[in-house]
Amino acid sequence: MRHPINRAAMYAILVVVGANYLAQIPYYLYLYYLPHRALPPLFGTSLLAATFVWFLLGWLLLARRGSLTGYWLLLTFLLTEFIFYFLNMANQVAHGFAPFFHLQNRDPLLFTVFAIGYLNMVGGLAFIIFLVLRYRTLVVDQRPGQMSPA
Repeated sequence: MRHPINRAAMYAILVVVGANYLAQIPYYLYLYYLPHRALPPLFGTSLLAATFVWFLLGWLLLARRGSLTGYWLLLTFLLTEFIFYFLNMANQVAHGFAPFFHLQNRDPLLFTVFAIGYLNMVGGLAFIIFLVLRYRTLVVDQRPGQMSPA
């Protein structure tokens, strides 16, 4: 990446989204496995893995190659993630809870996981805006049959 701001933003996206995926491990262990010895459901685990591949493929293709495919994969991932978190917040507000009410949780692990989730919602919107505004500097100009630089 030629532009330092693009490089910094792309690594910020990787850190924020990566932290969200990593936070799912202690969250699951703490709430489900340790107290109940419940194994993770295959469907949920598969969805989590599929979305992680979706994110990582988009990030790698855009950050490393300036690929148009990577741009669209990453943008659609971030849009989906933002909408997921936003609709969850809208649902909690519709049921009488304050926005960001999970941050009132006194358990340090749960507070941290919820804070990372909220950061993904707010950061996701900022990252979407960044990708849209910086499209021309992120995506390498490719002509049909031309490979993007590595």
